[in-house]
Amino acid sequence: MNAASADQIRALAQRAKVCGLDQDPTIALDLRQVIATANRDQRLLSTEELQRCCQWSGVDCAPLVSLQDLVPALVDRSRSALLSDEPDLVKPGGKLHPQERADACWRDCFHFLRVSIYGIALKRTEITDREGMVALAELYSLLDVPVPALLRALAHLRQNSMQTYAGLSSADHAKALGETLEHISNMIRHVMKRHEANNL
Repeated sequence: MNAASADQIRALAQRAKVCGLDQDPTIALDLRQVIATANRDQRLLSTEELQRCCQWSGVDCAPLVSLQDLVPALVDRSRSALLSDEPDLVKPGGKLHPQERADACWRDCFHFLRVSIYGIALKRTEITDREGMVALAELYSLLDVPVPALLRALAHLRQNSMQTYAGLSSADHAKALGETLEHISNMIRHVMKRHEANNL
């Protein structure tokens, strides 16, 4: 990698952003600041932060606290499901080989579920930052991220998370979580398709 490409990657990484909730004017300003801080730190919400968001939105907080505790396990389960279906992905020549590429895929899945939980806590399913997603598409393209494999992992994560949340909360809330993760998937497809068309 030359110096110019390294600089380009750093610049895109700074602009790439999935979560746009902190820019949503329909959400209380103090809660937008909570989301902005948590998202900047790339972390799940604290129990207190979840309670504040849920008190504002009217969403039952306890199931979301429980769901957050299960996020690492849900990502691991989705990883196992994908690799059970497609074990060659992580073998030499596979789209998720070497290990660093696979780790990046699972890490992205964690972040997609993390920001989806932000959305559920605030009763929002369309949570993405449009310009940030465009930058993400550029970054994925530059790094040759295997987006189809990532989307298949995200599909497993969506299904596992919905099933788990349905057991903790209600079918309607689980459906909303599924819609939020599907929104992210659709946005990734959209921005990648547009990026590819612009670079023909």
